Amino acid sequence: MEVGFDELYTACRPLVHGDVTRGRQALTALLPEAWRRGPRWGLAMIHAMLADLHGRLGDVQGGIGHLRAAVDLGWNDCLTIWSDPGFAALARSPHFEGIYARVWVSPADLEELRWLRAEAGAISQELSRIAAENVGRLDHGLTDVFHCPLPTRAPDGAGVLGARMSLAILQRVGLDLVASSDIARISGLIAVDAIDGPSYPAWEVWRSGDAADSRAAARLAAARARAFRPTPGLSSVPVPAGALPRHGGWTA
Repeated sequence: MEVGFDELYTACRPLVHGDVTRGRQALTALLPEAWRRGPRWGLAMIHAMLADLHGRLGDVQGGIGHLRAAVDLGWNDCLTIWSDPGFAALARSPHFEGIYARVWVSPADLEELRWLRAEAGAISQELSRIAAENVGRLDHGLTDVFHCPLPTRAPDGAGVLGARMSLAILQRVGLDLVASSDIARISGLIAVDAIDGPSYPAWEVWRSGDAADSRAAARLAAARARAFRPTPGLSSVPVPAGALPRHGGWTA
């Protein structure tokens, strides 16, 4: 059986909390299983993540080795190369340009990679808004979180599949964070009510729940509006990533 979502999610959890060292250790431990069981794109994804993490931790030689392995396996997420900080460190290696020259991406894949990255940003912003909106919330209701479905088009390179998995992991992280926050909020309200009786009039509790429902409806509408819609007829023929215009990121 191939390495799946749960194993990748578990290995990535330290990174969610900003622990780069433990994240690198967890992904390194998963690497032999990915080599043995696949899938090929998942193995490429892990190598690419380790390339970035090694770069962040100052191990350029190790990072270059992982980047070479990722590209050999068909990984071609040039947006990650341009944007993630570890790759900026790797770009100073004399071996980097030769590896980067082998990164080719189709316009159709690039369009989806841009959407996946934008959606990751949208999720992060939404989680911050939910946290702020739930401060002082009086009802015992759960917070509804809505995510765009992942694209299902057949990609031209392994980078898109890895980026989809990264987004799926972020979606799961968001659900877990909101659920934990809800449990803490509701438990606190129940504890206070158990000691002193109802703390707020029923109409205030109802109004709090109604406002939460309205915000949830707005989030659902926003998620539907953000859904990926591929441009018809966009080329699936890969071109060198180095020939594409960049928007931000390091400069070669």
